[in-house]
Amino acid sequence: MLRKIIKRLNQIAPGEQPLFAVHLCSSSLTLVQLKETRIKLCKTINFSVGNWQPALLEALAVAPAHSRLHIILAADFYQLVQLDKPAVAAEEMLQALPWQVKDLVSIAPEDIVADYIDLPGNNTAQAKINVVVASLAWLKQLVNTVNNAGPAIVSIQPEEWLATELLPLSTQACMLVVHQPEQEVLIQIVRDGLLYFSRRTRGFSKLHLNSEADLRNGTLDRLQLELQRSMDYFESQLKQPPVRDIRLLMTAPQVMAELLNQSGFNRVEPLQPLPLAATLNDNELLRCWPAVAAVSAQIKGPAA
Repeated sequence: MLRKIIKRLNQIAPGEQPLFAVHLCSSSLTLVQLKETRIKLCKTINFSVGNWQPALLEALAVAPAHSRLHIILAADFYQLVQLDKPAVAAEEMLQALPWQVKDLVSIAPEDIVADYIDLPGNNTAQAKINVVVASLAWLKQLVNTVNNAGPAIVSIQPEEWLATELLPLSTQACMLVVHQPEQEVLIQIVRDGLLYFSRRTRGFSKLHLNSEADLRNGTLDRLQLELQRSMDYFESQLKQPPVRDIRLLMTAPQVMAELLNQSGFNRVEPLQPLPLAATLNDNELLRCWPAVAAVSAQIKGPAA
């Protein structure tokens, strides 16, 4: 949650007001509505890069006044950095973060808004945090646009912090591999409901266009190398037990799962949709998984 923007959460009991979530990307957005613990609506609107405001107003026109809204930002709208946790009081952390990250991001210090999550699994004396950084001026535009449309914002989140909502709680480490068309592959490792590891690869934005022959002709080898590097870091640097399962959310996940299993990666399967997303087909789930994850978290309990 970008707590510096959303200073006070809407403490509304689940089901008391209509619940929506919107996933905002650079040239498209996807809106979902949750009704009676099921996804009722999944709508995608495309727009020219930078022209997101009319599209957002069009999407939110279906939301009744005073609806609750989760906003999920695609990677185009924020930057993520990992650093040692500053030695400051918890109530001072959000004020300290912009100066801690100013040399690590491309946003001017006076325009930085930052939030963080603690990273588990670090066995050194120095705790680590994962910091999300966005433009304060841009976020104010976003909030004003939504306020003019009527919904009450419950949370603003980066999509990379939502993987834990897609996987069942387990003491065994699970790797989630996500590829949305024209985006880089997202590799995450979750254990005990906590996000231990997250990174985006480079060079795989067109993965959805690869045939099985293309995959066998080099692409699969490169992807396997990235997966293995991620698992090695999780085990050797974070001192965690080996990844037990790999779940895939991408175009033609069954084909990729079979190829990875043939290559020696064990227990690779397509991601099984959450019960609330049972009404969505594979393409819809791929488009709107961040929004689905956000409303899933709302069912479990209020945002923190």
